[in-house]
Amino acid sequence: MKERIERLKKLTYIPQNEIAWLIEQAELSVKQQEIIEENKRQQEVTVHQFRQAQKDIQQLSGDRKRYKQALEKIITNLTFAITVAQNELEGDVK
Repeated sequence: MKERIERLKKLTYIPQNEIAWLIEQAELSVKQQEIIEENKRQQEVTVHQFRQAQKDIQQLSGDRKRYKQALEKIITNLTFAITVAQNELEGDVK
């Protein structure tokens, strides 16, 4: 393609078939540029979605940690309450 372009630059008269080829190449170039721009846009969307997913995962991890700590406190309190209740029952039986 470069050779053909260089040859065309040297001509003073450009035949119709060569003009058609140039137009075709220009149209292809425009289509390629549109594809490149669309790919960049899609890449930006994907990066944004990935970053949002990372934030969501961090938030869920924090939530999970807080829920786990709360559940451990509840279990500790229930275990204590059960122990107190068992001691009271044993005291009533004696």
